[in-house]
Amino acid sequence: MKDLKKELAVAEQYLTEMLEADRVGDYEGLIRRFDKIDLEGFGEDVFLKDTELMREELGVYQNRFYLGSLNGFKDDNHPRCLRFVWRAIYEKNEALIVVGIHEKDGVWYVNENTISK
Repeated sequence: MKDLKKELAVAEQYLTEMLEADRVGDYEGLIRRFDKIDLEGFGEDVFLKDTELMREELGVYQNRFYLGSLNGFKDDNHPRCLRFVWRAIYEKNEALIVVGIHEKDGVWYVNENTISK
């Protein structure tokens, strides 16, 4: 696989922003990097319920360790799609975090943000 330092830096920045949005309950902050087509069915009410459940099950986020990258799902809506994976340490447990990004017209967008418990 080619060198993905630039793409990893984008994903790291986006993940940092999303974790902060999760921490403070900022829906707009969470979705600001998403491609709007990938937000269907994910409103503020769903976000708030998800973050509440995460806090109950995982506790407070502490840190993360980068594990690697995968090619993303390629289709017309997600050209040049990549996924990055981290092991995340929370107060009560650990989880895997996957952030998918794709480039469209020179701009990187998030298309996936998954925290698996």
